[in-house]
Amino acid sequence: LDHLATRERRNAENLIVLGGGTPGRQWREPVPLIELIRSAISEAVHYNRVEHGRVPAVPVVGPAVADLIHLLAELLDNATAFSPPDTPILVRGNLVGRGLVVEIEDQGLGIPVEQREQLNTVLSDPPDFGVHTLSEDTRLGLFVVARLAHRHGIRITLLESAYGGVRAVVLVPAELLAV
Repeated sequence: LDHLATRERRNAENLIVLGGGTPGRQWREPVPLIELIRSAISEAVHYNRVEHGRVPAVPVVGPAVADLIHLLAELLDNATAFSPPDTPILVRGNLVGRGLVVEIEDQGLGIPVEQREQLNTVLSDPPDFGVHTLSEDTRLGLFVVARLAHRHGIRITLLESAYGGVRAVVLVPAELLAV
């Protein structure tokens, strides 16, 4: 029941984000990245398939915590939905010169290059959400991810993974880290 309630809350927050609002969940204090990743995993539908690798001990500033959890959970849901049910999804993080990178990698079928480029365009420059947009693309989660990322200056790039699936690279700018 707890997992179901968590998923329903995230679905309700998706509608708030798509409507241009801000969900009510907020943190004031920084939260360690590992806690954000664990929270995002717990919100994913098939959370039992997600494993986390090495993650740096770095806190994320409070105002970005809820949106980053939501964003990662949406990407994890996509990874589990578009990969074989018996394959793991790996989440790992690394500090880089411009901030922090969180990678989510699946072992699915991948996305054709043209479609992946279109999705990367949506992620880098979120379109206005409307009926016309919805009729062209029914992946609401990516619209939500794009909006949340844009709100905080987070860059997301979808790449082909070494396994043939998809690797989502989330670049969290240094300004969102409490170091």
